[in-house]
Amino acid sequence: MTRKSPIYLLTALFATIAAASCNEKSDDPVTVTEKYANTAVTSFSLQNDDSVAEHLDSVFFSIDLIGARIFNADSLPVGTDVSRLLVKVGTSSAKSCDLTFRDPSTDRDTTINIIENPNDSINFANGPVKMVVTSYDGSAQRTYEVKVNVHKTAPDTLKWDNFDGRAIPSTLTSPKVQKTVMYLNEAYTFTADGDAASLARTATPFDDATWTVSTATLPQGADINSIEATSDALYLIDRDGNLHTSSDGLVWSSVGVKMNHIYGGYGSTLLGARHDSDGWKQVTYPATTEKTLPASCPVGGTSQLISYTSKWSSSPMAITLGGRKADGSVCGDAWVYDGDNWTQLSTKGTDGYSDVTLFPYMTIRTNDNYWRVSERSALLAMGGRTASGAISKTVYISFDFGITWEIAESYLQLPLHMTAFAGAQALVFDTTLPVSRVTKPIEEWECPYIYIFGGYNTSGSLINEIRRGVINRFSFKPIY
Repeated sequence: MTRKSPIYLLTALFATIAAASCNEKSDDPVTVTEKYANTAVTSFSLQNDDSVAEHLDSVFFSIDLIGARIFNADSLPVGTDVSRLLVKVGTSSAKSCDLTFRDPSTDRDTTINIIENPNDSINFANGPVKMVVTSYDGSAQRTYEVKVNVHKTAPDTLKWDNFDGRAIPSTLTSPKVQKTVMYLNEAYTFTADGDAASLARTATPFDDATWTVSTATLPQGADINSIEATSDALYLIDRDGNLHTSSDGLVWSSVGVKMNHIYGGYGSTLLGARHDSDGWKQVTYPATTEKTLPASCPVGGTSQLISYTSKWSSSPMAITLGGRKADGSVCGDAWVYDGDNWTQLSTKGTDGYSDVTLFPYMTIRTNDNYWRVSERSALLAMGGRTASGAISKTVYISFDFGITWEIAESYLQLPLHMTAFAGAQALVFDTTLPVSRVTKPIEEWECPYIYIFGGYNTSGSLINEIRRGVINRFSFKPIY
C-alpha cells in the first residue's frame, strides 16, 4: 500500500520519520527475572578517542536485558574504524566482564576482562563481540552480544538511482512536451506531440500497474507547459492567452478570460498574470481585484507554486522561485502570494534561472556533540535555465521558507549520471517499505521518495523519464 500526500503537506508528514542504517529493535519489554539480576548491564559507552571520531563518549547504546543485546541504533559514520575501541561497562554487581573478539592478526579469539583491564581496546570490526558477565558470588552468568554499528552507505546523501529512470506513461510513442501536476492527491501527467495529447495519472508513480493512461482532447493551440491545478480544477492557456479549465484533464472548456502566465493554484483560486496595454497585471480566476505587478516580479518561467503555512502569517502562503521578468531578464528570487499581493520574499536568492524545479523536503542534521540525528524541513531547488539558455545542475537549499538560499552540501547535489534539466516537476510520495525480516514492532514504514517528471535538456528536447530519489537515511528501517 502506498499513501500519498500533496507536496504542501510534506512538512507535517516528514516530521514523523526517524531513520538510521543497520538498526536493531528490541522485543516488547518484559520484567527481568531474578536469575539475571546480578548480571545486568546498567550502562555501556565508548571512551573518547579523537583519532577515531569526536565525542565518542556521547554515542548512545541501547541495552536489551531480555534479548541480551547491546547496540548503537544510530550508526557511526561510514568508514569509522572500530577495530580498537575503549569501552566502559556498568554492572549492578559483577565479578568479571569478559569481552571476546577475533584478533585478525592471529586469527584467534582474544578475551579481555574489562573490569580488570579498563584500558585495553576491543575490536568490533569483525562483527558482534561476546560479553560474559559473571555475578560477584560466581553463581550466575549472562552472555551478551555487543555490536558497534557503522553506516554502510552515506546516510544523508540524496541518492538518485541510475536504474530507476523509466519512460513517462503515455499513449504517444514519442511525446515532445510534458507537464505533471498534483491534482486530487494524484500525479496528473500530460504529454503531447503536435495536436495529439495523452493524460496518465496515478497515486503511486513507480508502480506501473496503477497508471491510468487515456487520450486527451486539448484546446487548439494549448500550451501544455502552462497546465496547473487548484484544489478543484485543472487549467491551461492557449497560444492566444485564452484560459481553459477541466475537471478530469480529458475534456476542456474556455472560461472566457485571458492570462499570459499561470503561477499555480492557491486553494481553489488560480493565480496568473496578464499583459495589457498599460503593463502586467496580477489576476486570478475566479476574478478578484486586479493589481499592477511589481516590475521585478517574474511573469514567465516560474517554478512550481508551493503552498504552506507558517507562524508568521495568518493565512496560507504560496511561494515560487526564479523566472523571467517583463524585461526578459531572469531572476533568482523567491516571491510569495499571501492571499492579496505578490511580494519578494528572498533577501538572498539563487543565481538567476527560469524553469527551476522547486519542492519541499526533509533534510538531516546531526549534532556531533551528542550523536543525535534530527530532521529539518527545507525547500530544495534544482535545474533551470540561465539568461543565456544554459542549463544548471546546481542544487540550492533554503531552511527559512525561502528567505535565504545557498548552494546545498555536496551530498545533496545531482549525480554525474543524471541529465541536466529545466522545466521538470517534482512531487513527493510516501511509499510503504517492508522490513525484509520482520522484527516487531517495526514491520513497515513510510519512505518519502522524490519523483522528477520530464524536463528538457540543453537542446530543448523532452527528457522522457521519471527519476526517483531519496535521502538514504529515510530508506533505513526507523526506530520508534
